[in-house]
Amino acid sequence: MIEKIKGFINEIIAYWRVPASGDSVAYREYLMLSVGWLGMRLATVFGIAFAVNNPFTAMTLHMTHRDLLIFGYICTAIGYALAPLNAYIIDNLRSRDGKYRVFVKLAVPSGVLSLFALFFPYEKLGYWPMVISLFLIGQIQGYIQGWYSTGVSNLVYVISPNSQERVKIMTVSSLVHNFAPSLTGLLIPVLSDKLANGDLYNIKTYRMIYPAIIVIGVVMSLAAYYGVNERIVVPRSRVTKVGLIEALKAVSKNKLFWIKCSDNWNNFMEDSKNVLMQWLFYYGKVGSMTTYGIMDTLSYNSSMWAMLASPWLIDKLGKKGFKLTKNILQVFITLGLALTYKKSLAMIFIFYFLNRFWETTEVVDRAMESDIRDYQQYISGERIDGSFGVVDTYVGGAIGAVTNLFVPWVYKRNGFDGTDYSVLNVYNENGTFNKGNVLYSLLDKLLLISLIGAVIDILPWFLYDLTETDQKAVVRVVRLRSAVEDKEAGVLQDDVYCEACEAIQSMNEYIDLEKTEKIKDDPTLDKKEIKARNKEIKRVNEEIEIAHFLDNELKRYETDFGKEFIALCRKIAESEIHSVETDFESIAVSFPQGKCKEEKTLRSDAISMSRAIKRSVNELNKTPGKVLEEISADDYESLFDLPEDTKEQRAEKRAKIKNANRIRNRYGKVMKPFLWADRHVLLCKAYEDIESFTSDYPQSKQRLDEKRLEEKMKAEEAAAKRKLEARSRRVKSS
Repeated sequence: MIEKIKGFINEIIAYWRVPASGDSVAYREYLMLSVGWLGMRLATVFGIAFAVNNPFTAMTLHMTHRDLLIFGYICTAIGYALAPLNAYIIDNLRSRDGKYRVFVKLAVPSGVLSLFALFFPYEKLGYWPMVISLFLIGQIQGYIQGWYSTGVSNLVYVISPNSQERVKIMTVSSLVHNFAPSLTGLLIPVLSDKLANGDLYNIKTYRMIYPAIIVIGVVMSLAAYYGVNERIVVPRSRVTKVGLIEALKAVSKNKLFWIKCSDNWNNFMEDSKNVLMQWLFYYGKVGSMTTYGIMDTLSYNSSMWAMLASPWLIDKLGKKGFKLTKNILQVFITLGLALTYKKSLAMIFIFYFLNRFWETTEVVDRAMESDIRDYQQYISGERIDGSFGVVDTYVGGAIGAVTNLFVPWVYKRNGFDGTDYSVLNVYNENGTFNKGNVLYSLLDKLLLISLIGAVIDILPWFLYDLTETDQKAVVRVVRLRSAVEDKEAGVLQDDVYCEACEAIQSMNEYIDLEKTEKIKDDPTLDKKEIKARNKEIKRVNEEIEIAHFLDNELKRYETDFGKEFIALCRKIAESEIHSVETDFESIAVSFPQGKCKEEKTLRSDAISMSRAIKRSVNELNKTPGKVLEEISADDYESLFDLPEDTKEQRAEKRAKIKNANRIRNRYGKVMKPFLWADRHVLLCKAYEDIESFTSDYPQSKQRLDEKRLEEKMKAEEAAAKRKLEARSRRVKSS
């Protein structure tokens, strides 16, 4: 054990600033993301939301259930209106700061708005002025806070293209940033005992405790901006503009996405039990708020152990197996809580501990979300992120509009109308038993609903069919396609090219091999040797499967369907945009349906792009005198390297980038079907002569190795210098 700990420490030191071979992220970046994410969780601890059980609007300011639902629906409608804009921004924003990192800079305005929202004198206003103020302030604060939290939390999707490495990063960052609710979950109840006589739902409690947490969180979260890089796998030369409707259509056909969403949409049932412990302490007076804070914190932190085990569990069970195991166990945990919660606090703590032990959403769910987005890019050819949120917002919002009525209906059916909270009090103010209380009967119904929800949650995951091996194969294909495009454009980076070439080398090595069965029992080998052999067999079998996947990609234009498809692409690529006379749509419609999902998707794309040609011609004919400009990838990238030492230089740089984005957006929109056809023709040409594509690998590999060695040496020199300076300071102080 000591040797393992020493080895782990030495590994962290060695790869603190430079990633290990085969990895993309150094350990320093793990820390910066984790600290930044922890800070964001602290900085966004306070927000204004309209929900039946919301601690601030419902429990503290006592908005009625009717008004909470009405304003909740209004917020949903506003979310519908803003969702397309948000998706457009995410999918088309071009910033040197990256797709998500750019939004981390909203930390400061988000913090200022949160402090304003905290100290606004709601309690001095009448009921309706208070509600209107909550709504207006909440919309502004929530929108900025939403972009800020999206920027930090979504960095994990693009920090590495390697799914296994993402799982490691998610595990580490989850362990760190989940300390935020643990801290607030302990501090707020305990301090409410000390500062507000145990009145958890008191606005003074919020104003005494939350400001310091928010300020500290804002400062910490900036680590994610200054210390994290994005490594999204997209061609640098790509100029195609992602249309919202097209993106929505593509996402709506993603079965994996719907399975993931259905798991979240059922939370209104399964999460009904979540109020149990807090209500028992606050309304049932089964113990002090300090006791509640300690129990809540200890049980919440139980998820740390499952998070630590998540990489191992995912490796053994796969993400699908992990998810199924988790959901099945939730059924038994909910049943156990329902049968024992009236008997003792110990049983409540045990089952809350077990329930939260498996709440590894930040690891397995985010890992699955990353895989689903990679798969979407493989299928559609475009990196789509924002439109996932649009579909989830529209469909999920519609479902939520109905399901949000369910819990208040259950409350009302069981004697709690959302206005008179005294019916939840088990004891009157003088300490006598309140015969009219409905707390326990209501909790019984909520636990039954949670149990039904837990059972329903199991079913969709049997349809999830993206394996860990499939995801690795998908990423290799996406990297190969990106490398082909960027090499043609002359903006290819050595790391992307080398990974693509190594994928081809690996395919050639394993394509002719056959899978072998794992060793179950061999008297000539001990258990350790059998385990090592089986691990190697698993790796080889995986590489064989990936090799066939990649081989199918290289032969995608050689099938009967592929030949017809690439013939159409060549006709489109060779046509003149101003004088298109060929009926490309009828050719695309006449294609066979396709034998696999990839071919069916290509057929659908061919029809869509053929129709888009007519729109492109019409777009040009609207302004016949306007020149359709194009900016090369090199010229565009060079704009970000312009000097910005003075105010004038910064203004000039922003203006040039803005103008370049305008030109590229119009060019990408008008030329999209032709660029799409060009890409397929380019891929076909590269796949036909893949040896020519990989011919520059030795030189690129040498350059990349020299670059990494230089970076490692610089990091070691910097570390040695810091160590020497620290030693000098200690000598001077002594």
